[in-house]
Amino acid sequence: MKKVAVIASFLLAYIVFLIISTPARVVMQWVELPSNVILGNVSGTIWHAKVDALKINQEVVHKIEIKPNVWSFFTFDPSINVTFGDALLPGPEGQATIAGLLSDVRFSQTKITESANRIVSKLSLPVALTAHQFVDVSIDEFVAGEAGCQALAGDVRWANAAVTALDEKIALGDLQATLTCQQGAIVLTLQEPNNLGLSFDLYLGQNAQVSGDGYLKPTAQMPKAIEQMVPFLGSPDNQGRYRLRF
Repeated sequence: MKKVAVIASFLLAYIVFLIISTPARVVMQWVELPSNVILGNVSGTIWHAKVDALKINQEVVHKIEIKPNVWSFFTFDPSINVTFGDALLPGPEGQATIAGLLSDVRFSQTKITESANRIVSKLSLPVALTAHQFVDVSIDEFVAGEAGCQALAGDVRWANAAVTALDEKIALGDLQATLTCQQGAIVLTLQEPNNLGLSFDLYLGQNAQVSGDGYLKPTAQMPKAIEQMVPFLGSPDNQGRYRLRF
């Protein structure tokens, strides 16, 4: 009986070894990716997979590393820990824990850092801008399903924010925003008060459609260079606010 137990233990250990040693690229052949996702070269094993690049629509994420959370498999809710990005390459850097792989995908402990100028360059703004510094995103919870964003709690911080417009660099101070869901879209709401006198909601839809809606109301703290451009936004309403929408 003891001999049988030893043999069974050996076979179990061998099977586990085979599983964790399986090349990640073999497993990825069985994964059906959305049509807007293109996977680069995959290396490593199931235990530690590496992807040199991942393209989602027009966005590219470099140097992705994936490690499974072993204990989560015993709860029938497997999760993985992901790190991505490189300071020497364009694109976001960060980390995340991803669960709900068998149902609605859930993100937690997520940190992302991206160039402010890369973000601003994708927006349709009335004035051409070059943004400076980096934007930090922190997400406590994000649940994504077939209907898009199901739940989201997080915040965005642009420390020492600054832009260059008409050859003049303009300091904007620290800008912060909250992240929520609304009808399947991700919504970024700029926190007030801020030096710009700006109240604004930025929407990111399921098909990477970006839109925004809000108001700009000049304040005593507004940079003079921004104040001089305000008249180009049109006429203010009865509260002295200028409408911003794209």
